Amino acid sequence: MEKYKNLPLYSVNVKIFLQLGLIGASTRTRQILLALVPVFTYLGQILNLFKTSGGDIGETGMNFYMMAQLTHCLVRFLMVVRNNERFVQFLQCIDRWYKDIEQNSDPEVVHMLQDVTTHAQKLTRIGFYTATIGALCSYIYPFSFEERKFILDIHYLFFDAKQSPFYEFFFLLQALVFVPTFVFVYLPFSNLLLISLKFGEVILMDLCVKLRNISNQNEVTQLRQFKECIWYHERIITFRNDLEYLISIDGFFHVALFSLMLCMLLFFLSLVKDYRQILSALAFISFNFYVIGITYYYANNFSNESLKIANAAYDTPWYEGNSELRKCVQIMIARSQRPLELKSGGLYPMTLENFQAILRMSYSYFSMLQGFSQQ
Repeated sequence: MEKYKNLPLYSVNVKIFLQLGLIGASTRTRQILLALVPVFTYLGQILNLFKTSGGDIGETGMNFYMMAQLTHCLVRFLMVVRNNERFVQFLQCIDRWYKDIEQNSDPEVVHMLQDVTTHAQKLTRIGFYTATIGALCSYIYPFSFEERKFILDIHYLFFDAKQSPFYEFFFLLQALVFVPTFVFVYLPFSNLLLISLKFGEVILMDLCVKLRNISNQNEVTQLRQFKECIWYHERIITFRNDLEYLISIDGFFHVALFSLMLCMLLFFLSLVKDYRQILSALAFISFNFYVIGITYYYANNFSNESLKIANAAYDTPWYEGNSELRKCVQIMIARSQRPLELKSGGLYPMTLENFQAILRMSYSYFSMLQGFSQQ
């Protein structure tokens, strides 16, 4: 049974994945049919990019950016489909954890869990409202030109896609199938990552509260409670490892894409004069800056929260316990000295410091491109 889909924490994000057949008891045929339109459009986009590479810099830049975004969407699609069972197990784990905290945890932690749930629902609504506005703008954008244009320009070898009736067919296909598919694959993936990171903060806070509530009235009870906290900490480490496994490749691709595209879009802005292309480039920069910025911000908060466990363990009345309890405290403090960081591609920790480093690197490449263009 897919009971986890009704958990308020996820809002509609998991339901969208289930309806699309990306996770759960889906068939491979359904997933292949869902991927046909993006893949078919992607091939046409590659051909169009080669065809227009020597033409207008504005058109080439926009086509390159859209191809990169489509590539990112396909990467996320393949990751979810390939790790179908791991995604379901991860979501089921959060579902059980969520209900356990509601029933058995400290009122302060339960209140924070409710706040995170409300925050997650607002985050989902904001994301889909923004995506709806972006989709409407993408529908209007082609009609601002005198010649025929697509939402995502495509070219095919055997026929001219801009001639009737091919133009009408492909435009409707992109508007009614491609754009909604892109939104319903890309956005829920981002939302689920952010929600998982916020939930990670809750369980870390729950562990700190459990440590501080350890009583000192009975040595046996004290040792048992502390061992339960060690087991709880092990669950959190497993949670972090599972989350990193599911998003690691996407994180690495997103960093590479963001640093490259930010550099190119800034260079693109310094060359073009068409206000439509300038507004589009600014919108794309803002979108990518928001997505990767908020992801690194939440990942950084999760990492910082994990460092508080050592202080909470030290604040327990370990000095009144036996030698076994003191060894357990030393173990937990030692394990908590290294923050629980998520890494992009298993290499680059998702922290605000690294986010700033990405921005500096992108600006350096932009300055280098500008210097070459002026020579």
